[in-house]
Formats: sequence, C-alpha cells, structure tokens
Amino acid sequence: MKTFAENFRKKLFPFLCFVTVIMVAQTTKIPTAFKEYYPIAQRSYLSGGFGNNEYEQILLDTKPSVYYSFFNNIRKAITADEKTPGYAAYLTFQPQFRIYNEESRPVKTPSYKILAGWQPIIVTSNDNFLTLAIESGHYSNGQSNSAFSAEFEDESPEGQAVYETITDTTNLAGILNRKTGNFSVNLTRISFNYRQNKFIDEVIPKRIHSYTLTYQLYHDKFFGFIDFGGYNPKDVGIFGRHRIEANYEFTFYWKGMRLVAGQDVFLQLGAHPSVTPYRSQTKLIVHPWNTDLGFFGQFDFGFDDYNYRFVDDFPRFSIGISWDWFTPFLLESKNK
Repeated sequence: MKTFAENFRKKLFPFLCFVTVIMVAQTTKIPTAFKEYYPIAQRSYLSGGFGNNEYEQILLDTKPSVYYSFFNNIRKAITADEKTPGYAAYLTFQPQFRIYNEESRPVKTPSYKILAGWQPIIVTSNDNFLTLAIESGHYSNGQSNSAFSAEFEDESPEGQAVYETITDTTNLAGILNRKTGNFSVNLTRISFNYRQNKFIDEVIPKRIHSYTLTYQLYHDKFFGFIDFGGYNPKDVGIFGRHRIEANYEFTFYWKGMRLVAGQDVFLQLGAHPSVTPYRSQTKLIVHPWNTDLGFFGQFDFGFDDYNYRFVDDFPRFSIGISWDWFTPFLLESKNK
C-alpha cells in the first residue's frame, strides 16, 4: 500500500491545486456571469472523512460545481422597490471526483453532470421567496465497459448477457466494475423552494428557513427528445427511473458568524432489491467571516450518491470546506 506522502505528492497535491483554483474563482466578489444568484443550487465542496464501502477507501471527495447565466435578474427582482418576478436561465456543470487510496489515473470513475436550467422567483408580501427550478441534461462517468464486467464493452452482446445472470438476490455492490464500468443517463429535475426570511433591525436576513422538494426522472433521450447520451436499457431496471429529494436548511447568525444546519433525504424508487432505497445527509456549515466560504461537518448513511456506486450502502462522516451560491445579501428596498 502506498504511503500517505506518496499519495499526497502524486495525486492529492495536484488535485488540491485544481480544486483551489476553482474555489478562488467562484468566491470572488466580482459580479460576472459565473457569480450570480441561484436560490436552488448545489454547493461546491472539498472533503475528507471516515467511513467507506468494503471495496474502496476514499481519501478526498469534491464537487466543484459551476453555474453560468445566460440571463439572471434574480438579485434585481429581490431588491426592487416594487415586487416583480425574477428569472434565471443558465448552464450548470457539476463534476464530482474522488481520490481513493489506490492507483487511479487520472481519477477513478469520475462523475460528470451538465444541466440546462430555468428558475423563476417571486417575493411574497412579507419578503419570503418562492422559487421553481426546471433542469435537464446528462449524467455519466465517462467509462466504456459493462457496469458489471471489466471484460466486455457496455451494450455489447457479451456485456448485455451479464445482466441475465443478475437476480433479485444478487449483491450488486460485490460484482460492480469499479474501474471501467459505464454509468450514463439523461435526467430532468423539477424543484420547489420556499424560503422564510426573518429580519432583525437590519436589511440582511438574520434567520432563514429553507424548504426544497425535488422530483427527478431518469430518461433515455437528451432533453426528452434528442438521441444522445441515454442509458443502457438493462441499467434502468437496476437504478429505477424516479427519485424524490427533500431538503431543509436553517440559517442563522451567532457572534458574527453565519451558520447553516441542514437535513437532506433522498428516496430512489424502483431500484434493484439489493439497493438501499434511501439516503440521509445531516450537515452543519460554519461561515466564520459571513462570506461564500464555509467549513462543514456532515454525516451520511444509506445509498452512496456517486454514479453507479448507489449500489453501495455505508455510513460516512465528512469534514471539509464549501462555498455557497446564494449568500444572504442586502434587501435594499427595505431601507427605502
């Protein structure tokens, strides 16, 4: 087994440099098309932790998500004197990478998710937010072989024959091709968010309750009608087509710091019997300087939310850094 020093020099150091560059670019205060406001968004993070499946040891896990707006007037709508709807049309690239305690060049089975999205937001009479998000795109890991055989290409006759040996009692985690197994699917997500803002003497929210409910559908056609990047028909019976997500976050301030406590629950419907159909994520994020950058601790259990590793089920405690796409900001109209 390689020593930590060897792993750090060959894999961890360049990996950390790459993530740091993205993090610095995204936390800049310069307003650009890459630095807009999205009430429904994925936080970027870099973490390490404890807890692994029995086949791999995770050293680092990161998701350096990027959002690019074609149009985004959400901040203008939220801060306007007259309450008007705001809109955002955008692309989001949400890669996820893991460094394992083994040879993985350049990165073992990464995840790539690219979505086109649209978000309208309205501000209620008491300055709460209602947001809808519709996102659709592609999710894959860039591999070419069968998910359950390293010998055959995905969707080849031999590769498809492997699925015929899978029964309801098969332990999919034990036979997963973890190095070259293909995961590919198109998806559409519909999310609703209600954000309750509580103001105390100032125009910046001091307490925020955020509730989000999401329905996700896996489908074969890109955007529902383009024949590109779909799934192996044998796979859809393994991971199912429907997913429901519920998220709650409580944001508050304490001694000049912004803190976020959250609970996420995921339900995967129609998956293989050996797959745990649920996942729970409990987190606490501390923003010591009340900026985009935060430090977090998180405890997960249930299915693994990392491409075809959803067949795995293990608890994990993670600590790391995150950066936020929707930092609470001045509601200027409340001063007028």
